Amino acid sequence: VSGLLLRGVSASAPRGAAIAIGEVTTYDHTKVTLKKHWPGRRETSKEPFSLHIACSLITGVVATTVAAPFDTLKSRVMVDDGSRFPRGFPDALVFILREEGALSLFRGWWPAYCRLGPHAILTFPLLEQVRKLLGLQYL
Repeated sequence: VSGLLLRGVSASAPRGAAIAIGEVTTYDHTKVTLKKHWPGRRETSKEPFSLHIACSLITGVVATTVAAPFDTLKSRVMVDDGSRFPRGFPDALVFILREEGALSLFRGWWPAYCRLGPHAILTFPLLEQVRKLLGLQYL
């Protein structure tokens, strides 16, 4: 029982940080880039809702891809009793790369996208509506 909390936190914290960084930076960068070329953008100063959805779809793909290795490592470390991967993430990463290959870090990508994709599609358009409601522009 000793060390289980630390093992869980050490496995989950990097994943959470990677997803947060991947989502926020991807959404903002994609929105700025696509906005310049979005159909019908010149006729109005408003950003179309379809732009927000497209950016959210791209964000979901990137967030899933960034999180996939962390998800795999987290699962392996949290299931281990400490005998197979005594140092946690580093041992699990070396084992997976040596024994299974780099692509195995992306196992479960599609189910993960089925979870993160809808999350992004709900979160970022909602964020845009809150910005609009509060009178906040792009920060």
